[in-house]
Amino acid sequence: MPDVFDRIEWKVREIFGEELVCVHVGDVQECDIKRHPTYSKFREAAISSGVRSAATSRQWESMIAMGRLCDLDGGDTWRLVILDCIIPCFRSLSVRVSRDFQVEREEVRSAMVAAALEVWVSTATGVSPRQVRDRMVKAAFDAAFRVGNATSSEWPMDDVDMLNQTEIFALDPTLKMSSIIDLGGIRDTDVLEQLRGERVGALFQTQGHSTVIKEFHAALRSGTRSGSVGQARISRLSRSWISDPNLYYYVSDLYPSFIGLREAASVMGIAESAAHRLIRAGQFPFPAARSGRGYKISVKALMHFKDIPDAIVHADDVDNGALHAGGE
Repeated sequence: MPDVFDRIEWKVREIFGEELVCVHVGDVQECDIKRHPTYSKFREAAISSGVRSAATSRQWESMIAMGRLCDLDGGDTWRLVILDCIIPCFRSLSVRVSRDFQVEREEVRSAMVAAALEVWVSTATGVSPRQVRDRMVKAAFDAAFRVGNATSSEWPMDDVDMLNQTEIFALDPTLKMSSIIDLGGIRDTDVLEQLRGERVGALFQTQGHSTVIKEFHAALRSGTRSGSVGQARISRLSRSWISDPNLYYYVSDLYPSFIGLREAASVMGIAESAAHRLIRAGQFPFPAARSGRGYKISVKALMHFKDIPDAIVHADDVDNGALHAGGE
């Protein structure tokens, strides 16, 4: 079934076909510039320049101007063109949100388009044309996650589930949650704590990262590395009396402390180029550490930004989950 993304694309193709497109005055015959692309070439260039640097793109500035003029005339052609040239950067996120939050893809995509159009209307005055495209993209990304979060809140979700929803597994960006136990309906805090750790172990085992757990736990048990959870916090845990309380740690300890800006931008739902622009403008939501010619982003800071709790687990529970998932 075609969704709103497809319908917009088909509508624009129906309008332009393979005719030449003028973004200067809207009419090839009246334009002083004699060389114009077909719509397919025009769209390809617009998508490319939008991803790289929409805020400095003359093409996008002209597209926004044409959209406003079209609105004044009561038409919607150029507004559809703008959406058609933005939608390609919506597609992968809409698929990921639909899959990870178990929500209909059409619902996600409709919300993204509606949010982008709301920004289009609200930025008609008082906003530089060069900022409109990026604001539309950001609003659409935020809307996609709102749809996902609204749906996922209908049933219990533990910390590890939320980590998976945002794909913050820095060891492997494609890592997905693979659970052997359903935590829904369990209210015993001791059992929840134990199963949370077992799910982490099962996850890493089934994804082929058991070595990460083994090496980390060996360092904990040998004393070459201490648990990252403070004693005051441990004393409040429901099962602090089991085994060695020093073997409690945060799940984030299994990941590198920092990841690259590209991976961080993906988790945030924005393009890497947009992240660079935010950093240069001093508007990035948390510190970005300069590393050579690039940036490194703190995983914990990113988790805080995304409101992802950093689960506390015990090494014994994680080991048990890994053994179970491995069939031992």
